[in-house]
Amino acid sequence: MSQDVRNRLRTFGESLLERHGGLVDWPEGAEEGAALLPPEVAAVLRTPEDVTLSHRPGEHRLGLDLASDFLDRVEGLLTASMRVGTFCVPEAYLKQSPMDEPVARAFTWHNARVKVLGSCPTRVEYHTWYFLTCLQSDDRWEDVYSVTINSQSHAEVNLPDLMSTGEIRPDPRPGGPPQDTYSQAARCAHRRLMERSKTFVARLESRLERDQNRLRTYYNALLRETKIKLSRSKTDEDLKKYHDRRRAVSLELKRKLLELNERYAIRAELAPIALLRVNIPALAIECDVLRRQARRRHTLYWNPFLRALEPMCCRACGAGTFSIVFTDVQVEPVCTVCAPRRNQEGVH
Repeated sequence: MSQDVRNRLRTFGESLLERHGGLVDWPEGAEEGAALLPPEVAAVLRTPEDVTLSHRPGEHRLGLDLASDFLDRVEGLLTASMRVGTFCVPEAYLKQSPMDEPVARAFTWHNARVKVLGSCPTRVEYHTWYFLTCLQSDDRWEDVYSVTINSQSHAEVNLPDLMSTGEIRPDPRPGGPPQDTYSQAARCAHRRLMERSKTFVARLESRLERDQNRLRTYYNALLRETKIKLSRSKTDEDLKKYHDRRRAVSLELKRKLLELNERYAIRAELAPIALLRVNIPALAIECDVLRRQARRRHTLYWNPFLRALEPMCCRACGAGTFSIVFTDVQVEPVCTVCAPRRNQEGVH
């Protein structure tokens, strides 16, 4: 398990236990930590109330390791708790200077004229969706990661861990129901899953190819042995036996290969386990976009935590991008990858 995964599991585990009333003491750089848990939490996790936290599983330890049953144990806490937390950042620095030049530097407009009309402070709710993902095959791969979506632009934003900044406060009265960002978050999470699991998938494919080659070698050897026997006796009956044996071996090989494909088939699960809603000050930048005879206004966002402009969201694939092609009639932004593949009039 990589150090990055260790760190993320530790952060996830500590914050989860603390949210459920646990006291956690795990000094930075230490191999192990300790937690004092409420009785009901200890019962769900099947651990003592005074438990050791470690990346190495063992008796009287809670092993924060993907190879252990850690994720299975904490699932009870996740399903039993409120999955939505609402917070706010009361204040943050917002850029004061004109945004024409920063927008021109950050974005490439391929087929439209874009004019910055002005900017003003606003507040934007960012949704950080936490996903539990699992790939099940001949082996098993699990991971926990988060995706943050700007609820207004629906662009994925690579924000730092807001819970660790110390700048957010509980927001018991959020402004109404949240914008629906789940579909976009799930699409981004799926792309992240494909990227993060490349090594696991490549290892499975290598093992599948190895086992396929072993099967082919074994059954081809049977065919060669049969052919050698046939060369010693060339009666019509022996020739018929050879063809029957060859057909039987070929069918058996196909059956075994199909069994292998089924054994190594990957079943994927991607499940949301929590949503963090954080209301943050941001700078809204109004832009006038002229594409041929069509005109439309779009809003860009400058983020105080990134101290930079956020990407726009491609209306075709949902990816964040700074290299924009606009559709002809709707003047919707699409990325340069999607633009050639789609009839621009059909992108919504």
